[in-house]
Amino acid sequence: MYSLDVVSLYTNVTVEKVYDLVEEKWGELQEHTTIPWEIFKQAMKTVLEASFFQYDGKFYAQTTGVPMGSPLSPVIANLIMEKVEQEAMTKLEQKHIPLTVYRRYVDDCFLMGRKEDVEKVVEHFNAIDEKLRFTVEEETNGSLRFLDLTLTRNEERIQKVWFPKQKDGRYLDYNSESPHTHKVNTMIALVDRALKLTDVGQRQESIGTVKSILRNNNYPENLIQRTVRDRVHRLYNTLERECNEEPKKYVSIPNVPGLSEKVSKTLKKHDITASFKPCDKVKTTIFTKLKDTIPPLKQTNVVYSIPCGACERKEYIGQTSQTLDKRIAQHKNSVRTNASATGLTQHALDNGHRFDFSRTRILERINNDASRLAAEVVHIKINKETTVNLQRDVDGFSNTYNNLIHKLKDDQRRTRRHRDGT
Repeated sequence: MYSLDVVSLYTNVTVEKVYDLVEEKWGELQEHTTIPWEIFKQAMKTVLEASFFQYDGKFYAQTTGVPMGSPLSPVIANLIMEKVEQEAMTKLEQKHIPLTVYRRYVDDCFLMGRKEDVEKVVEHFNAIDEKLRFTVEEETNGSLRFLDLTLTRNEERIQKVWFPKQKDGRYLDYNSESPHTHKVNTMIALVDRALKLTDVGQRQESIGTVKSILRNNNYPENLIQRTVRDRVHRLYNTLERECNEEPKKYVSIPNVPGLSEKVSKTLKKHDITASFKPCDKVKTTIFTKLKDTIPPLKQTNVVYSIPCGACERKEYIGQTSQTLDKRIAQHKNSVRTNASATGLTQHALDNGHRFDFSRTRILERINNDASRLAAEVVHIKINKETTVNLQRDVDGFSNTYNNLIHKLKDDQRRTRRHRDGT
């Protein structure tokens, strides 16, 4: 037994070869699209050859390989690996080098064959593409680690035992600020992998490993035992059954310990399942930010405030999915052409005032359109006495939220007095 692994697959893919491979399969692909080949190829080029990133104020283009994080990259990498293994298998067959077993997961290959052929097999795989380098790991004392498994020869069969790559490492700590459901799911994922990836005779050993991992990450003993018992029962005693339930409705909300659980119970009464987003307190306050900060005027999906240059404490509050500088340019153009489209334009035209666009502030950044629109209305309501927005900007806002608005106003006043030292 031995395994092959490609060194840095994504960044060593030869993009030019990708187009030839896709064209070879175009007969199969064109049944699923109405796009002509030339346009399809140009679209692939746009995705694969237009990858840029910013660092230290400079922009860089990726010149080799496929972009990390692109949904197209795994598909492309798999195409390349398919081609490599096909050519390698053909050459091995021509050289009369037999393989008893060959299996592949992305760029991790599991092989069984004669020990004296290992070096030749690696040479043939490395000869296919000059940029793709395969490394080899051979079995030791009849055992080989492959992916999350330890494979061991046992007479005429191979015994498999789950082997976590982070056996002594850190998982989600039970004392962290993460939602309780995330901690439960961490336990379930570990127990299920230990059970399903381990042969029956060695499952007790794997479960012992899981318990040790969870104890090291401060999970309560009674919770560990209950989770293991429930998952074992589900595996051995629960029959598979068809799921005819209607799709569930989900809503994502920030995790606030003590409050989120209550909100979740309320939503469950309306057949809505809440999923919680943890607040990255350590990540955002301690760790160094490696990515360059996007300049305010180049940010998108923001709620913003523009002060009037002639009035004291008068402002216009708006939101946009565009870059902020484009939205500001639209406001300036509306004033210049007397197009009374917003409260900002109307206030400027009616009073002959100029807005101080240089002091534009970002109040919030929200990617979801509906949430961003709601946040805009909330900011307008909170600052009702100082905004120049039109009444239609807050039409449809339910009076149910009035108590919340009053609470937010009070918090804002206290924050302002504390800041001003009054």
